Amino acid sequence: MARTETLKAEYADLWTRATRHPFIEELGSGTLPIEKFRRYLLQDYLFVTDLARMSGIAIARAPDLPSGRPVHEFLANLMGAEDALFLRAFADLDIPESTFRAVKPLPTTAAFGDFLVRLAYEGAWEEICAAMLVTEGVYLEWGERLNSEGARPESPLYREWIEIHTAAILGPFVAFLTKVVDGAPESLSAGVAAAFERALTYEVGFWDMAYAEGPVE
Repeated sequence: MARTETLKAEYADLWTRATRHPFIEELGSGTLPIEKFRRYLLQDYLFVTDLARMSGIAIARAPDLPSGRPVHEFLANLMGAEDALFLRAFADLDIPESTFRAVKPLPTTAAFGDFLVRLAYEGAWEEICAAMLVTEGVYLEWGERLNSEGARPESPLYREWIEIHTAAILGPFVAFLTKVVDGAPESLSAGVAAAFERALTYEVGFWDMAYAEGPVE
């Protein structure tokens, strides 16, 4: 069994909670309360800033140019098409720039971002890719599942959020990360597993955060 499949099996409970969280199921059915999506979106925009920082550092840490190129393409999409989608979503939700620029990270957002940036600086290349495999692979799995199940929520915003997390967008990058993790030397097995598990734990916590009480901004 390939290492990625072994990791998903070893942390099956976390993987299932990350890919089948009530937030995801309600998003697909269209029953997700908009205030929960609003909370998630505002915090995710902050998180993506740290994900972009991690990606930039990861490019510098790549063992060679061919290895860094897929991360560069991913980063370009984060700073281009995905950023534009966030801005459209904020406009649709009547969230002014003065609001989304002033949002402070909630504890889970801050901890998750700090973990990724520190890992980019201090971790091995394969460990970095293991964490990114979680951040992108989780979204690919639920996006593909909802799409294949014919999920068509009434909200255009919810529909687009599903569509951008399918194989057409994320498939090649997740395949690249999977290849790196599967090919990691045995000496890095513990570090790769630790990065994978910790990122998964944060992903579950991020979904949970959308259901927390308190102000959203």
